[in-house]
Amino acid sequence: MLQQSILDRSWRVIVLGEMDPKLVGGTDSEALRWRPLSEVASTLSALPFELVVVKPLAESHRTTQLLDALPNSKAIWMLRHYLSVATSNLAKFGSDNGHRDLAKLVSGDSCEWRAQSSDDVRKRIHALMNRELSDLDAAALFWWARNHLYFDQKLMEDDRVKVLRYETVINDPAGCVESISKYVGVPLPPHSGERAIRRSGRPKEGLRSEVEDLCAEMLHRFSGVPELGPLL
Repeated sequence: MLQQSILDRSWRVIVLGEMDPKLVGGTDSEALRWRPLSEVASTLSALPFELVVVKPLAESHRTTQLLDALPNSKAIWMLRHYLSVATSNLAKFGSDNGHRDLAKLVSGDSCEWRAQSSDDVRKRIHALMNRELSDLDAAALFWWARNHLYFDQKLMEDDRVKVLRYETVINDPAGCVESISKYVGVPLPPHSGERAIRRSGRPKEGLRSEVEDLCAEMLHRFSGVPELGPLL
């Protein structure tokens, strides 16, 4: 959403898709894992743009490593309500995708990006999987695990990382454009945020109480972390 609604509206900026061959390669069957960081850094530094935007979808577990390897880089950690994310996940990838994601997460496979979580996270999810989780429960738990990576890496202590809430962009796109421009050091077109941004509904069904409590607590943990948003 951020890439398509704001960041690709300027001639100063190039946005690379998450499957761009400049980034991904090797034997990854999903074409999501990045090539060696030294190769990526060399490729990106040669691009003749003031700002290069990339989406390391399957690399969130090594955010600090990516930032260290890419000089002058910054990260935006997009945060969206767990019910909206879970609903979108199932609508796009199929009703059983949450369960597939969790099975790969608890596998411990060192080559599987979904499994790059702490032992505590895997154990917590494995225990819940032994109960009857709905499709929505499973997708919401995957949201919980992925956002746990923010705190596992202590990214709130890294000045190169800022959180941006999906709902903030929807409610004040112009204010977010101004904030992002200041953060990345590149002036973005002031009206770039007016491009249509999808609002997603919330499901009628609810989550199991254990899953709801975990996700709500995780969302609350983001209160007070360094954020991007409308400048005061």
